[in-house]
Amino acid sequence: MKSFILLLLLVFSGQLLAKEALSNSFLQLFNKGDRHDAKDYLSKNMSQSRIQTYGIEAHVGAFLNIQNTHGKLTLIKELSEENNNERLLVKSENHQLTYTLMINREAQKPHGMNYFYLRDMPDKEKTKAGLSNQKVASELAILMERLGNNDAFSGVVLVAKGEKVIFNQAVGFANREWRVKNTLDTRFALGSINKMFTALAALKLVEQGKLKLDDKLVDYVDRSWLPEGEVEKITVRHLMTHTSGLGNFFNDEFNDSNKELYRDLESYKPLIAGTPLHFSPGSRNRYSNSGMLMLGLVIEKASDLSYYDFVQKYIYDQANMADSGSFELDSTTPKLATGYLKRMHSDNWVKSTYTRAVKGSPAGGGFSTSKDLHRFALALTNYKLLNEELTEQAYSEKSAYNSAKWYGYGFSIGGQPSNRIVGHGGAYLGVDARLDIHLDTGYVVVILANQSDAVSPVRRQINELLEKVE
Repeated sequence: MKSFILLLLLVFSGQLLAKEALSNSFLQLFNKGDRHDAKDYLSKNMSQSRIQTYGIEAHVGAFLNIQNTHGKLTLIKELSEENNNERLLVKSENHQLTYTLMINREAQKPHGMNYFYLRDMPDKEKTKAGLSNQKVASELAILMERLGNNDAFSGVVLVAKGEKVIFNQAVGFANREWRVKNTLDTRFALGSINKMFTALAALKLVEQGKLKLDDKLVDYVDRSWLPEGEVEKITVRHLMTHTSGLGNFFNDEFNDSNKELYRDLESYKPLIAGTPLHFSPGSRNRYSNSGMLMLGLVIEKASDLSYYDFVQKYIYDQANMADSGSFELDSTTPKLATGYLKRMHSDNWVKSTYTRAVKGSPAGGGFSTSKDLHRFALALTNYKLLNEELTEQAYSEKSAYNSAKWYGYGFSIGGQPSNRIVGHGGAYLGVDARLDIHLDTGYVVVILANQSDAVSPVRRQINELLEKVE
């Protein structure tokens, strides 16, 4: 009898038979949003491997930025655990969107937390169709006002149907110290959106007969640029599809270096040459900033122009993108938005200027406006930048070459068969950006933010609204 009672106690306590759940305490922590509590909690509950790999500051920073974007989370329902993920159905205060809060934990003791994220959970009750473009604009105006009031988004949003701009509004501050507001002419950092321009520049050289996709990288760059391994196998196509095996120059050496060094492509050489190949070229894919930078070197060699001059001549000028470029952060370029983010060491917003290369590269870091990116989308889809065949190649999937199904040549690919969406995103400290070109419906969506982790929920709401337009 005593043994039976003991068994019941073990079963119903749960604490002795299974790991203690973190979801409810994590939700309380999230809703409080205190950086000191976040540091203590994550230091105690994160897996040691994650802390050792990324550092506790990175985890706390990510937590604080996501919390700032979404505000408090209202618990709707506790869900069963799934694949080592504790799950809660929640609703975001700032965005009024439903998510599944996923807390992934180690399968083995001590069951530390590996990461958390908010997985989109579409609200099935909001499926009514029949919206007009005017109604979309009014809904977005309400959203932007709410986000601006809650400091949950700082940037600009543009939605256009072909050439007609339906909505274009800026909120927040380009410079928080001087309270300089963002405007429709503010130049925002693009992050990896620049990879589209780099890929298109290479395809322009293909169109001109100066480059072939199967040309070898070693025929265009000095061997001293390249790490040990099968680098002779790397082709231009590998660079454009992230299948080269090259890695990411945003490494510890970059983080510890003087960012003023990076004013041209040559300055990145030590970072790339010192990082071994991750795999045999063409055998698989891995997103590679180093690969895109090497593509910039190929462009320079094949064109006899600097990378920056080539992009200016054949993309920015052709698309009438007068306010776009790779501007040096220590210059006095007008209308540049400063990037901001939440960090573990401060209760205030922190500028990201000192964490970034002083000038952008073929992998990212340029600046543009919502208007210029709209012009770019129109020039691209009207085949003013490339002929129709090469343009279609740019945003068609390249899984036949072991690339990701969602990637072409410098373009991400998504949407549905009846509504293909191509473009690219960009994110870095204090930078978040997205360009979506809806090929079949003609919509263009530009979202540029000068604060971290702010774009995704705005993009989701825009897409949900556009799905309801008759």
